Amino acid sequence: MSEDWLGSTQNVMATLNASSHSKKDREQNDYYATHPKAVEQLLRLEIFKKNIWECACGEGNISQVLTSNGYSVKSTDLIHRGFGDTLDFLKTNTPVDFDIITNPPFSKANDFLIKAMDILVNGGKLALFLRIQFLEGVKRRSIFRKYPPKVIYVASRNIRCAKNGDFKNATGNASTYCWFIWEKGYTGEPIIRWFND
Repeated sequence: MSEDWLGSTQNVMATLNASSHSKKDREQNDYYATHPKAVEQLLRLEIFKKNIWECACGEGNISQVLTSNGYSVKSTDLIHRGFGDTLDFLKTNTPVDFDIITNPPFSKANDFLIKAMDILVNGGKLALFLRIQFLEGVKRRSIFRKYPPKVIYVASRNIRCAKNGDFKNATGNASTYCWFIWEKGYTGEPIIRWFND
């Protein structure tokens, strides 16, 4: 069989947008902005507290949709991109009576999950916008045992995230995105639902 049929692992993984195999360099700080439509759809799926913390706010894509829907939003990011305050969320230790909605750097998603569940008050919600591949991994499985997601909303149609916030030049890829929802204190099995159909 020719290589045209077999292809290669690198080509397959690049098509799937896997970070360690992609031919294109990933953004240095893993900044891939969330399309506002994904946030609007989330708000039709879940009810949140009035006060929200967007702790990886980038240029404000999530925060601005939340604000326009009547939420009071605390917007912070490790890197200042012209929006919100500069703050390292992973160094936060004070409990917060907010819900948290964010699209964290995928390379730090485990850390964001653990930190959020540590500082949220009982009953507080965490919504992370992540690739479906977040379900994989032995280390992550142990995290899920301690903090099981309450609901995972899987996108039925492609939702683009934009490298460096550049939606104008963002291209589609084979990644499937999900809203992962945690509620502090929840101990049941995750519910899988679909959206964006």
